[in-house]
Amino acid sequence: MSVGGGDLSEFSMMDLFRMEVETQVTKLNHGLLDIEQGNASADSLESLMRAAHSIKGAARMVNVEPVVRISHEMEDCFVALQNQKISLDKKSVDYLLAGVDFIAQIGKLKDEEIDSWEVDKQDEIEKIVTAITSVHGGAGRNNKIEKNVETQETNFLQEDKATNQTVENIGSLTIRIPVDRLDRILNLAGKSLIQSHELNAVMPDLWQIKHQQQIIISQLNRLQEHLSENNANDMLKDHVKSILGEANKLRHQYADGIAKLDTIDRRSSTIADYLHREIMASRMRPISEIFNGLPLLVRDFSHRLQKDVRLQMSGLYTLVDRHVLERIDTPIKHLVQNAIDHGIELPKERKAAGKERHATLTLNVNMSAGMLLIDLQDDGRGVDFEKLKSTVVNKGLASQEDVEKLDQEDLLDYLFYPGFSTQEKVNEISGRGVGLDLVKDAVVGLNGSVQAFSTKNQGMRFQLFLPLTISVMRVLMTTICGESYAFPVSAVHDVHQIDIDRVTQVDDRFYVNIENQTILLVHANQIFEGNLPKSEPEYLSVILISNGQHTYGVVVDKTHGEQELSIHNLASDLGKIRGISSAAILSSGALTLIIDVDDYIRTIEMMIRRNHVFRLFKDEALDMCELLNVLVVDDSMTVREMQRKILIDKHFQVSVADDGVQALRALQKERFDILVTDVDMPNMDGLRLINEVRYLAEYANMPVLVISNREKSFVKQSVILDEKTLYYPKDQFSPQDFLYAIQLLSKLVVNTDVV
Repeated sequence: MSVGGGDLSEFSMMDLFRMEVETQVTKLNHGLLDIEQGNASADSLESLMRAAHSIKGAARMVNVEPVVRISHEMEDCFVALQNQKISLDKKSVDYLLAGVDFIAQIGKLKDEEIDSWEVDKQDEIEKIVTAITSVHGGAGRNNKIEKNVETQETNFLQEDKATNQTVENIGSLTIRIPVDRLDRILNLAGKSLIQSHELNAVMPDLWQIKHQQQIIISQLNRLQEHLSENNANDMLKDHVKSILGEANKLRHQYADGIAKLDTIDRRSSTIADYLHREIMASRMRPISEIFNGLPLLVRDFSHRLQKDVRLQMSGLYTLVDRHVLERIDTPIKHLVQNAIDHGIELPKERKAAGKERHATLTLNVNMSAGMLLIDLQDDGRGVDFEKLKSTVVNKGLASQEDVEKLDQEDLLDYLFYPGFSTQEKVNEISGRGVGLDLVKDAVVGLNGSVQAFSTKNQGMRFQLFLPLTISVMRVLMTTICGESYAFPVSAVHDVHQIDIDRVTQVDDRFYVNIENQTILLVHANQIFEGNLPKSEPEYLSVILISNGQHTYGVVVDKTHGEQELSIHNLASDLGKIRGISSAAILSSGALTLIIDVDDYIRTIEMMIRRNHVFRLFKDEALDMCELLNVLVVDDSMTVREMQRKILIDKHFQVSVADDGVQALRALQKERFDILVTDVDMPNMDGLRLINEVRYLAEYANMPVLVISNREKSFVKQSVILDEKTLYYPKDQFSPQDFLYAIQLLSKLVVNTDVV
């Protein structure tokens, strides 16, 4: 990263050699691929020759002899090409690319590894040198103007300013900073930004004090006037006048202090914000850093499969957070290999289909709504949707009837299913069902999204929407339960203001039709166990989110538009918080929580499986019971299922356990509000269970209903029966009495805040 004031002392000579290799290897790879595709120009040949010459000079300075020998032979090849004494066929390009790859490998070695590596690779070195020598056959050697060794070894950084500008700039403008240190600096900059905002938050209090001070001075003025009108004692009037003079002096001093503090506040906020932005910018790298190797990957992979593929790329200078780059490198390579292997046909097949012999793979990088958009498209065979349907059915992922109802977009989502592959034969490249699921996992892990599109016989297209940085996220700001929450924009499909008249109710759920799709509405307040609106609203603010299979409408109190936030991870000792991924500090200094949309959807689907009642506003008849979670413990399946059904019908959340041991495990994993238990059970009986529960601090006052064939007197010998521990005889059981007892305990939960 560029930091003014760096110098060469920050680097060892080997570090500079590695930088030289990294820079020039990219030029060599791209130039050789241009030659192979017939796109070489005089300028590109000159660039190739100078790249090989620069590597040779750098290697000679650090005594890496194999690189000196290989780059020397490569330089001869490029000189011979410039003089039109040789031409390069595919085999010759293979030899040269093998040499470039070998040089790149050496450039990645640690200092202490190079000598032993040279010894181990001696045979390979000789083969590469011999192969490249056979390409030029000495044709370039006599025409090359050799620089004397002394001149070459003076300083390889200054060999040629035109070709070594990048390395020279690195030497004069860059210092090396460990990534973890940069992250710590970024964290400190973020804290500085927060502190500057906290100072701003204090200012209103100071202005309020100034206002109160003004009131006191006004009262003193009135007192002075009153004393004058009533001929008060002169000493008293002088005393009041003195106090008033001091108060006015203090007022002016206080006003000056506030003005200075306000100026400091504005300056510190500006500096802190600028510092934070500059450090954030230092983490940004051009996406070309991971895409520069793709042309060679496409060339090698397509030749291996006997296919002819040309890669076209654009937008390579888009800046992206280095952490994002690291995590999308492998997914992009998966998509490229998938396109060549699955999508693009053999040359003879393309010719038979009326296409050009060579296929085109297009990779475009753009910005879209503050997000990084990576668009990868091939002109291959596309997806055979009938074959895809058959595979989905054969793998048991859906029935034939369900598959026929799906549109193409929904069908293509199955390509990202773990272990999914349409290949009938398994080989070392494909058919194992590994690849696209990894792509989706990586993208979703970055709070991004991926979509697939296909037209049969015309090709396949993948679109990846990603954040430019994982430290800064573009979010949709909302209010939920009266608090600030933010949805990652990449996970939001759409936002709507819905007239309440458009909402339809079916049993205990509410739906709305949006673009011919029926959407289940879920109020966000329910997911976070907050209070619902007291009355039916006129409009609903609805955010559409999806997991690829189902789309849900999340109703929030309000939406406040989009903005970019600096993201902070939650403390690890908090554990995983349901529906929350991270946090951010707003410009006001207030905290907002970032929604984990995937976890949010999992919570919604869990509530659906539990037959949860989804409501959009308060229903007094259901308010008390719906948020209560009841644990029913009985070793009789018939009894516990009957009790469970009675409670579910009244909208309670219910879980069941076979005995006391299972019940304790359930109580430790999930929060429950009421315990219903039998007495006689295997492993641990109900009386011991109650006593064990009472020893747990969070359940010390938990309401308990004991249902047993045992006499009440027997139960009272082991547990205290009071308003929070009720006894009910099992032989007199009736649904009405059972519910009445539960309602008594429910009121206790609400009135005493036992929850």
